[in-house]
Amino acid sequence: MTDAGAFERYPSLRYGQGRYNKVSDGEDNDGNMDGLGLQVDRSKTSPVSPLSPQYPPSTAQNTPGLSSGFPTPALLHAESYNGSEIELLKPGETQINCPTNGDIISWSWVTIFMCFLALYSFSFSGVFLGIALARPRWGRRIGGDGNLSYNTATLLSALFSKTVELAFVAVLVTTIGQILSRRAIARRSGHHGITIAEITMRSWILQPGLIFTHGDAIKYAGPTILGVVVLIATLAATFYTTAAEALAAPKLKFGGWDSHKLVGVVDTAFANVTFLTNSCNIPIPAVDDLEAGRSCLQVSYAGQSYHNFQSFMSNWTAALEKGPGNSTMSGRPRPAAMLYDNTTVIGQWITPSGENITSQSTDRLIQNVSMAMPHANIFNAARNAANGIAQPGELAGQGEYFIAGALPAPTLNVLCAGLSSEEIEPFIYDPEVDVPPPESTGPTALDDLFNFGNYTPGGSKQPAPLFPHLPIIYNTINNNSNIWGPPAVFLLSTPPPEANQDHILCSIKITQYPHCTTRYHAAESGGELSAHCDDDEENTLSYSSKNTDVTEGHYESNWKDIGSEWLRSIALGQGINNDNASIARIITQMTPRFEPGETVLDPNRPSIAEALAVLAGSTTVMSSIHAPFIQAERDVGPPKDERFDALVKFKDYASGGVEDWQSIFYVVLVVVFLINCFCMYYLFKHLFTDGQITDFCEPQNLFALAFMSPPSQSLSGSCGTGPTGSAFGKRFTVDMEQAASSSSHPHFYVRSTDEKSPIAATETRAGLAVRSRDRWKKVKGLGGWRVSRESPALEQYRRLAA
Repeated sequence: MTDAGAFERYPSLRYGQGRYNKVSDGEDNDGNMDGLGLQVDRSKTSPVSPLSPQYPPSTAQNTPGLSSGFPTPALLHAESYNGSEIELLKPGETQINCPTNGDIISWSWVTIFMCFLALYSFSFSGVFLGIALARPRWGRRIGGDGNLSYNTATLLSALFSKTVELAFVAVLVTTIGQILSRRAIARRSGHHGITIAEITMRSWILQPGLIFTHGDAIKYAGPTILGVVVLIATLAATFYTTAAEALAAPKLKFGGWDSHKLVGVVDTAFANVTFLTNSCNIPIPAVDDLEAGRSCLQVSYAGQSYHNFQSFMSNWTAALEKGPGNSTMSGRPRPAAMLYDNTTVIGQWITPSGENITSQSTDRLIQNVSMAMPHANIFNAARNAANGIAQPGELAGQGEYFIAGALPAPTLNVLCAGLSSEEIEPFIYDPEVDVPPPESTGPTALDDLFNFGNYTPGGSKQPAPLFPHLPIIYNTINNNSNIWGPPAVFLLSTPPPEANQDHILCSIKITQYPHCTTRYHAAESGGELSAHCDDDEENTLSYSSKNTDVTEGHYESNWKDIGSEWLRSIALGQGINNDNASIARIITQMTPRFEPGETVLDPNRPSIAEALAVLAGSTTVMSSIHAPFIQAERDVGPPKDERFDALVKFKDYASGGVEDWQSIFYVVLVVVFLINCFCMYYLFKHLFTDGQITDFCEPQNLFALAFMSPPSQSLSGSCGTGPTGSAFGKRFTVDMEQAASSSSHPHFYVRSTDEKSPIAATETRAGLAVRSRDRWKKVKGLGGWRVSRESPALEQYRRLAA
């Protein structure tokens, strides 16, 4: 049949909508349509919109599901022609435009991989959240000498956090695709169709910047539950790596104060001069010189004492440059010493008996000064491997720690008193005559102050010192008594006339004061060892608070041997020959001026008692560097371990935020973990029941589906600029067009929910529900399909539509 009226009867031929069997080669260059013998005027046959005046309404086919004037694939009667004759299909027959050639429900390696990604993202997001909450300290496990270097640890942290972020995005996009694709097919109440705004949600995650440029999509998809979740997930995914870096990645930081029982090695008793002599480093062996060790020790005394005294003088000078000095001990510069040339030792002026120079100096100058120094053996305990404290050098030089130890503080007591020329006579003897024994020393003016008297071993009295002659002005003489037992050494000086005292007698002795905390701070650049006693705010762990059997007022007899060598080493005994030693000249000029009832410390210079305490401060460090951590005497024997109570605060590689404001990133880690829980649950539930369905939100799938679908008025005007405004809120579903024969594969296409569905004529909700009762039954695929059977795609669609 060659009839031009066929175009009027079947406009699909004119607009290229129908299908026909073409035997000839088609249209030639002149516009002739071979096989029909018709001349086509291109200017008059261009496709036009059904709404155009050129297209008469009477010719429009008002087919359900389509725009006015555009035929539906379900009801379109295609035409075929052979040669010059057109053959029409019989009424009721349906020409399927695009029978599917694949399953819409499948199980493949992609499904397995997505399950793996979901499990990986869930597991490692939980690991990062757990690390951030636990804030573990890695100690020696990360660092220069640890199992992992810092660079490797941070690289692994960044690598895993990035892979978790990527896996999270992939799993979330897949989950959203599965949810929306199921909604697009489902016929259940409340899950009918999806909107373009919802389809764009996957783009929010992949391109977060689109949130700010697609306001219309946010308007329609944002207020929904899924939209809110996706918005939150988008922000969480954007900042996940940053959050993991801030809260889980190892970084150097301080922890809190932790209670510990630290272990330290005790080599000898407190103030053991024999041990110090034998351990003094000198390349001259004892077989060559028996006095080599003693000489080495004296050099150590002199070197450390002069260095400490010079530092003390510098501190005084610096303090006076800042402002007027202070006449009270608490406001004056603190004593200082050095340990191993890289650790500053800071002492504290204390008043264990409430000493006050003003109230005691009534008839004579009296100055009673006590200087507490830290227990130096804490330095060795901090480096004991049993305590597991990472040293600064092990952490690329960035490590740092604090220790507060409950240790007794070696405390020097310096008691000085003024004497007139008459009062000093009982202390002077004629060297040409035998020295009288200490037990027979006669009464002196200072017996009550210094507790002089007949000495008996174990008694409280000590013999008065004897000197061969009076020192000249600016000179000092030390007492050379070799009797073991009395704890003090003595120094006699003659100050300048402005001191208003003829002579000054000073005793120096040492005790272990129990009401102190020893603090040690170590860093790569050096350390600081300090003592904090009595009402000092940093006296948080005193020895007396952890030990009930403490003693006070017991002075160490062993130290007298150290003190005697120390006095000789720093030339304070050179006044015996009137040698005018420089150190003696300096300290004699520090004698406070005596004013009966009004004596005060000079605010602009240290006193003689302070100077002597600082000079002897090095002996406290040497006496305690290998000594016990308790007041009790140590038994003779090999080195042994002792424990003591301590608080430790250290900087090492640890997880957790450095600043308080970084806690906001916990929200990101928690959100990612919870959404991962949901995604894993959803995917495993549906993938192991139904399988993975075609994600119709993916661009390539959506393009193929839309390309093979009829036009719709719902998106009228969107072909040039894309959907705008209310078009984002229009709902669309994925429908199926079944062939006349159930053994043929169906055609899938997308349509607006505003239009009727062809499926309503062939499938009912009840029918769909019956077919999908057994959710765990494996759905058949097209791979095993035979022509005689119903297409498996029909069962797949029914299961999803239910």
